[in-house]
Amino acid sequence: MSDTVYVGLGSNEGDREAHLVAALTALSRIDAVAVLSCSSLFDSAPVGPPQPRYLNAVVALECGLSPQRLLCILQQIEKDLGRQRELRWGPRTIDLDILLWEGQVVADPNLQVPHLELHKRRFALEPLAELAPEQKHPVLGVTVKELLGKLAPQDVRRSEATWWPEASYSSNDS
Repeated sequence: MSDTVYVGLGSNEGDREAHLVAALTALSRIDAVAVLSCSSLFDSAPVGPPQPRYLNAVVALECGLSPQRLLCILQQIEKDLGRQRELRWGPRTIDLDILLWEGQVVADPNLQVPHLELHKRRFALEPLAELAPEQKHPVLGVTVKELLGKLAPQDVRRSEATWWPEASYSSNDS
């Protein structure tokens, strides 16, 4: 059985777009996972200490894994792509977060789905709204589009892609 899962990607170190593309490639190679679609890229101000701006996107996955198993794989991809967890909310080569899991709520010590800050973060909601505007937040009971509409302005803007396969990717394309 497979579920649709929405994963947020972010990078603010080095070649940000190249890091996102490398993460997307890694996601497409996971057994029991298929990349369904990708949002546009969004450039955003960082949350936390002073640091470079982020490049963000969201991908929709068809996933036959448990949430905890997918989390372990995402953390390994982050490590493989040079992520070092030194400073909370600090700069990173890549950040992969499970945002929503097809109506499920996961609450365990290592994983919270939907992402606890999703409803507050335009850099996650803007790209998510491109892929799933009518997807309901399973805790708040409102759609992604409605969450976005309630959010105060934040420093987030669409960014041009060089290599990123905006809104058209499928791991079945070859």
